[in-house]
Amino acid sequence: MVAALCAGIMSGTSADGADIAFASFSPVRGNIVCRVRSFYTVPYPRDLRERVLRISEAREAGKEELCRLSMALGDFYAAALEKALAFLGIRPEEVAAVGCHGQTVGHFPAKRRGFLKETGATLQVGEPSFLAQRTGIPAVSDFRPADMAAGGTGAPLVPAFHGILLRGRGCFSSFQNLGGIGNVTVVSPQGKVLAAFDTGPGNMLIDGAVRRLSAGRKSMDRDGAWALRGKVREKFLAGLIRGDRFLALPPPKSTGRERYGRPRLEKIIAAARKEGLSREDLLATLTAYTAETVRLAFDRHILPKWPVKEIFLGGGGGKNPALAASLAARMPGLKIRATETLGFPPQYVEAAAFAYLAYLALARQAGNVPVATGGHPAVLGKISPARPR
Repeated sequence: MVAALCAGIMSGTSADGADIAFASFSPVRGNIVCRVRSFYTVPYPRDLRERVLRISEAREAGKEELCRLSMALGDFYAAALEKALAFLGIRPEEVAAVGCHGQTVGHFPAKRRGFLKETGATLQVGEPSFLAQRTGIPAVSDFRPADMAAGGTGAPLVPAFHGILLRGRGCFSSFQNLGGIGNVTVVSPQGKVLAAFDTGPGNMLIDGAVRRLSAGRKSMDRDGAWALRGKVREKFLAGLIRGDRFLALPPPKSTGRERYGRPRLEKIIAAARKEGLSREDLLATLTAYTAETVRLAFDRHILPKWPVKEIFLGGGGGKNPALAASLAARMPGLKIRATETLGFPPQYVEAAAFAYLAYLALARQAGNVPVATGGHPAVLGKISPARPR
């Protein structure tokens, strides 16, 4: 393996847009060292975001609609990367590869009997050829299927990167991503990933409720403003926890919009109206719901095995003070830390992780973590070669 600068593009289940990270990776005495270079974000145009959410939440999608969305997203990712390169003054020839996660429109990790064998299923759209042809940078994409083919759940995929971020902390530490879905990684002081799995909803229900209650005028509870003005309705929260069967499953496990998308949100909002919850109380309770799923994950699956001392919060939820405060109140024995101390704003950690997975793919090194997904070691991603120079 040689040193290389790679880019990563992440558009998660919150469907906000493209977060782009540039980071260099180099082998040093048997370990890979990451050095951050820069970040950039391009929001989805409103109509593109609506198309993404519509297909992600639909039980079925038309073939033409799905095909056209994949091409539109690929075109958007290429334009976003071009903007990032120009704004940051990075020449395409400096970048060895770009890792693009794509937009998940379906993720079904549970094995079902197919006509050949039992397997899970997943689909991320966003045609990577646009990136390779428009920028001249090789694109690595479609990371999840290789892990599923190796017997895994296809998620979470970023624990290997969390391992290098948290290596050398001097204690057992953890990284709690709070994107649309929450996922946690537990790391030893030496940087070994000990466990990683999805914990439940991250921002998905919170963001969805804000969109629904504001008639689309708002897309998120910025700075936790509504939640901080509300009161957690503990009885209602207890009902949400009791009704969430995912929380009782043992790791490895992963989930997505299929479980925490619009159908579940509509049931929650209908129940909240019946109980007379104000919008502020509903947002406070949904924020506490996410925090409580994290606490349960730690109490049931992590702390009985490892003496974790700190939690780094990533994803959009890492910028939500109401969510951070709820976590701190429910987990007083752990230090809640900002990812900035690791060199990353919270929303860019996953983008940098896919830059790392692209680096590993070029080197033909395994990118999945078997204790996280349950799969055998596998090189993740498919490479779209750059246009001839």
